[in-house]
Amino acid sequence: MSFRSILLLILVTAFLTTNLEAQVAGLEIVGGEGYAETTITAQILFSTDLPTHGFSLGVSHDPAILSVESLANVHTGALLQALNGNSGPDFFEVNIAPAGGTGITVACITDLFSPFDLLPMMTSEPLIQIDYLILPDAPVGTLSPLTLTSDLGSPPVQTVMVLELAEVTPTMASGSILITEPLFIRGDLNQNGSVSLLDGVLLLYRVSGLEPPGSCRDADDINDDGVLTIGDAVYLFQYMFTGGAPIPGSDGTCNPDLTNDDPLDCADFLICD
Repeated sequence: MSFRSILLLILVTAFLTTNLEAQVAGLEIVGGEGYAETTITAQILFSTDLPTHGFSLGVSHDPAILSVESLANVHTGALLQALNGNSGPDFFEVNIAPAGGTGITVACITDLFSPFDLLPMMTSEPLIQIDYLILPDAPVGTLSPLTLTSDLGSPPVQTVMVLELAEVTPTMASGSILITEPLFIRGDLNQNGSVSLLDGVLLLYRVSGLEPPGSCRDADDINDDGVLTIGDAVYLFQYMFTGGAPIPGSDGTCNPDLTNDDPLDCADFLICD
């Protein structure tokens, strides 16, 4: 092989390698888990090997399980917000009710004016955060998918990234949100992991309005009758000191509410998280 042929081969290889490197981009959705009527924040992670001037994407979800309530529930990550002297991207458009399905679409141009402020190369950088409300009737145990898509919107919003002057279709890893149910210890009002005399006294203060309600009203419902009254404290005292009936559905460990047809709820029970 002549020197000229070898040189040509080296140049062609270098050109192809450069163009291959310019095609490396990825999106990944990280979901989470939560229970009905709570909000879970999913993140969209970006990875690129070149500076990024813009992107667009769609994320679909199941409308029977999840909802994005308002535009305020779609946030920019720290790297996006830092653009243009911390004023964020020049063009950032979100649609939470796109045509073609249920989900959201996002379109972003980092900077409209030269010299352009571009996103740097990044690895698993959380650029977009989405707050999903889990609907009241979401079945426990459901794994609800969050799917990157190019089918939402009219015209459809393509899931693409612009790395400098190259439009790239990224690799895509969709995510999900698992629907769980709150765990708590019935009778453990102060959430210290055990049921004691203090819990009964604390309940007296709460039902009298001398102390604010707790974060898990199901735990306060010691006799599990669906209402909070002085009777719950009396039930506990009788159980502890006079051989009364045990606390319903409780073995002293974290458990779900076995009678979840009452109006009480459990927003948070730290020791069982």
